[in-house]
Amino acid sequence: MKRLLILYSLVSFSLLSFGQESNQLLEEIVEQIAEDSDEELDYAELYEALYYFSENPINLNKTTKEELRELYFLNAYQIDKLLAHIVKNGKLLSHLELQTVAGFDVQTIQNLLPFISINPRVTSKQILANIKQYIIVRDQFYLQEQKGYIPDEDGDIHYLGNAHRTYFKYRLKNNYLQAGITAEKDAGENFLGPNQPYGFDFYSAHLQARNIGKIKNVIIGDYQMNFGQGVVMQSGMSFGKSSEVINIQKSGNLIKAHTAAAENLFFRGVAIQIEPMKNVDIITFISSHKVDANITDTLDNEELIFSSIQGSGMHRTESELLDKNVILQNHFGIHTNYNYQNLNLGLSYYNTKVEGIFDKNIASYNQFDFNGNTNQNFGVDYQYLYRNMNFFGEIGKSENGGTAHVNGVMMGLDKTISASILYRDYAKDYQSEYANAFGERSTQNEKGLYFGLEFIPNHKFKMKGYADNYEFPWLRFGVDAPSKGNDYLLQADYKINRGTKMYVRYKSETKEDQLSEKSTIAGKRKDNFRFHINYKDGDNWSFANRFETSYISFDNEETNGYMLYQDVKYKPLFGKFTFTSRYVLFNAPEYDNRIYAYENDVLYGYSIPAYYGIGNKFYLVAKYNPIRNVDIWLRIAHTSYTDRAVVKSGWDEINGNKMTEVKLQMRYKF
Repeated sequence: MKRLLILYSLVSFSLLSFGQESNQLLEEIVEQIAEDSDEELDYAELYEALYYFSENPINLNKTTKEELRELYFLNAYQIDKLLAHIVKNGKLLSHLELQTVAGFDVQTIQNLLPFISINPRVTSKQILANIKQYIIVRDQFYLQEQKGYIPDEDGDIHYLGNAHRTYFKYRLKNNYLQAGITAEKDAGENFLGPNQPYGFDFYSAHLQARNIGKIKNVIIGDYQMNFGQGVVMQSGMSFGKSSEVINIQKSGNLIKAHTAAAENLFFRGVAIQIEPMKNVDIITFISSHKVDANITDTLDNEELIFSSIQGSGMHRTESELLDKNVILQNHFGIHTNYNYQNLNLGLSYYNTKVEGIFDKNIASYNQFDFNGNTNQNFGVDYQYLYRNMNFFGEIGKSENGGTAHVNGVMMGLDKTISASILYRDYAKDYQSEYANAFGERSTQNEKGLYFGLEFIPNHKFKMKGYADNYEFPWLRFGVDAPSKGNDYLLQADYKINRGTKMYVRYKSETKEDQLSEKSTIAGKRKDNFRFHINYKDGDNWSFANRFETSYISFDNEETNGYMLYQDVKYKPLFGKFTFTSRYVLFNAPEYDNRIYAYENDVLYGYSIPAYYGIGNKFYLVAKYNPIRNVDIWLRIAHTSYTDRAVVKSGWDEINGNKMTEVKLQMRYKF
């Protein structure tokens, strides 16, 4: 009864706060997800998905696995337990009932509340009703002049365009339809000039419809796909090892619109998901679009020879423009999923054809990489929920005979302890351009065993950790021998009161690396310690402090680094003006000692820089709502170094020890 009263008060407070200022909770949840991840990801997709569900809550009594997977912070075990609970006990009558679902702790429920409801959804007669639209325009630039924009001795300027990074997004969406256009010009790229007569350098568009008869999802335009555990296909956002030690299962079997400005690893064409009969889903797709490639020669028949596919999306110079959209990639495939009670079985196939002649620079370490014009991938994936154990896995095979497989289990041992175990074995000759399964490096040349454990004795305290031991049976870049490594994490979270929470984290990784000027390898050890605390002062002000250290030991040498920051946030429940600021001190003289930290940004923007060198940084993100449906953001970030006279490198070089970045953004909703 006591736990129900505690949960009821948390639910009531969360719903009240969210009704008053939805952006505040949304940003806190995105920040929490980003902080838990050890990877640099494009969080624009995450922002957009969560922001949509904040304005159009999911009806838990009518939802599907595919819809719940788009929340990212729910894992497959939690989703299956929730849907099984509804099937067994009938429709949910109250949010409080979520506490009785296995795998749902207080923090998960708090995160979930802003995006759900238990009210009926609109009917199919209202397909064109409740349409919401918005336009975003963003400009980003440095106040200091960079080398690529300064005339040389001959009066020539290296970059073809100006120093502004410009971004445009239009989105239309309701419960059934979605359409959008995204356009971007990177800094240095030409806009509406002789080299770019169509304006922006990159355009992406899509039209999507959902839940119309047997059609569960159909997308025309740019899209991404996830199948099974990512052994064959995982082109969308995917989290790896993180402090969320139990959430190791990929949320596969999805097709999603590509809504970010990333210029690679997406498909362009048509994808459709249908339910031809009960318990059977079929996803089929076809894609054809040109990609950037490093051209090395042209044959007499005008067929191109290229050494690599380029993924940067930068077209700032004459040479970069020559490599733009020169190679045509064609893809088609199918995924079939059978779902019966607690069992899911999936079959995947996709075919890739690349025009031109792929002539990769082959060395000993990469001799098994894809270096042809065609490839086929086959996969079988499964998921089985047995009591409080969720088994999952996938095996894949590429056209050359290379195989890869991953198998795992997530277990609720009792109400306070959860565990996860995963084993993967990715052969050195397995080839899949879009594979992104759980692992240390990639879905190739890796074996490993992962174990995670989480202990939650009460709503205030949480202990969690993982151990991951892996090996690379073949050579890898920069290491001329098979190697191995291990990765350990331990974290303790403590909630002091409603407005104050803290955690301490220790992470240690040892990975064998090549000794300089020697033919032998040795373990390079990196230890990170972090202390973090968040606290609030009333309803409007909140603060955060973090101290993190980085210690490297390799080849009888040791280096140390640290980072310390203070956050101040002003976000009134009612008000037109909010701001977030941070002051950082960092001392990480060696690049290996770099420390990453998520930074607040404009809506749908993201920033996860590496603090490297010696210096300090200050940023301010301010939001102003001058009139109804119009929001304006300003972000200023100023970094000052004490260990260098030049910032950045190459043509992006800034002469001086300071750099100041400015972002301006406006959103109009209608």
